Order: sequence, then structure tokens, then C-alpha cells
Amino acid sequence: TAEEIDITLDFESLVNAGSMLGSGAVIVIDQETSMLDVLRVVSKFYAHESCGQCTPCRIGVSWINKIVNRLAQGGGQPDDLETIARLAAAIKGKTLCPLGDAAAMPILAIVEKFKDELLGSTKH
Repeated sequence: TAEEIDITLDFESLVNAGSMLGSGAVIVIDQETSMLDVLRVVSKFYAHESCGQCTPCRIGVSWINKIVNRLAQGGGQPDDLETIARLAAAIKGKTLCPLGDAAAMPILAIVEKFKDELLGSTKH
């Protein structure tokens, strides 16, 4: 959002913005980009990168990826976004390494900030 574009690059400021230092990426997306496509790429990346040691990350990101793929194929259900948000929240802060947080934070942000666009991918 416009309010989030000018954030100081330090630990506390990023945490307050729902992000973190260390993920090593800034993604610039234009207004024509489908946020469902972005969510699909993010969930696929983290499902692939999960080592599988921590159950919340291994199971949570895998299920998020499956649900996002179903949305992308036009088979989304009305409660899918709530399920994705619940799964991501269950991952955040509950893994041995920061990968779980790095996965949960962008997924939660996309679902929260682009809910209306994503709802267009669910069956009503």
C-alpha cells in the first residue's frame, strides 16, 4: 500500500510492517499482475524449499500450495482464503528456522491485502 512504501530498513520497522530482514527479496509488481499468480509462485517456492523437518512448515505450506493451485484452476471454495490464512498463521513462529516465517508472512499479506481480487477465484 502507499503507506507501506516508505519503511525504514531495520528489524523493528520491518516486523511492524509484517515483514522481516533476511528473506533477501523485494518484489515489485505492477497493477496488471494477478495476485493469484503471485500467491501461486510464492506458495510453490516455499513448498519446494521446505526441508520437511518441521511439521507446521512441511504440512502447512504443502496444503497452502494445494489450495492455491485449486484456486488457480478455478475450483476454489468460499472458505479457501480463510483456510490459507489459518494455515499460514499456524506456521508463523512455530518452526526451527526462519523459512516458516518467510513463507507465512507474504502469504498472509497477499491474502489480507488482496482478498477481494482473490475472492474472484472462488466459487460462490
